[in-house]
Amino acid sequence: MGQLFRGHLEVNQAGASLNGQKVDFMFNPTEYSISKSNKWENKANKSGNVPKWEFGGGDPRQMTLELFFDSYLPRSGVSADDVRTKTNMLFNFMMIDKALQGSKSKMGQPPSCRLVWGQDSKYHFDCYIISCAIRYTMFNENGVPIRATANLTLKEVTDPDDLGGTNPTSQGEPGRKMYVVNEGDRLDWIAYREYNDAREWRRIAEANHIANPLALQPGMTLVIPPR
Repeated sequence: MGQLFRGHLEVNQAGASLNGQKVDFMFNPTEYSISKSNKWENKANKSGNVPKWEFGGGDPRQMTLELFFDSYLPRSGVSADDVRTKTNMLFNFMMIDKALQGSKSKMGQPPSCRLVWGQDSKYHFDCYIISCAIRYTMFNENGVPIRATANLTLKEVTDPDDLGGTNPTSQGEPGRKMYVVNEGDRLDWIAYREYNDAREWRRIAEANHIANPLALQPGMTLVIPPR
């Protein structure tokens, strides 16, 4: 039997003050559910018995899963510590991050996250945490919670059609390129390189949901949309 890779939920939005922080799963969930809905509007059809339907756009996919946290069961390297050191991080990921202020608004927003499931890198789920409910079910002699269950609802951030294929230069979509950020790169320099116009940096920022253009990090992969 091969090595078991645990999943985790991490903040992965450029410019977020918590970017890179993650909650490792103590135990991989035994199941998760994904749902999706579309908007359809019915239009009057006076000459028929069934209305005419008009597509009103798709809603993001929604994932629900249950995470189990336990520091009581005897395992190597695990002591009976307060599980809130883990569960409170989930709430932190839902708090407004003022580092993500827009160019016009002074209001921040919670960061986007990424659900990573072992080595299944093809299907990382980029998302916002919509809801988090935690139930503490065991306490030590001092009243400190040492076992908990967290129920999460996540909604995807990126349209799957924007993820493209596996080709790192084209992402499988005509006119769409990818760029890996190097040390010292800036959005305006990348825009000049790709479009011959440094003023087009906003196009790249919007395509990659970057609120702070100074927050690029080496190794980040940026979508370069066509003009």
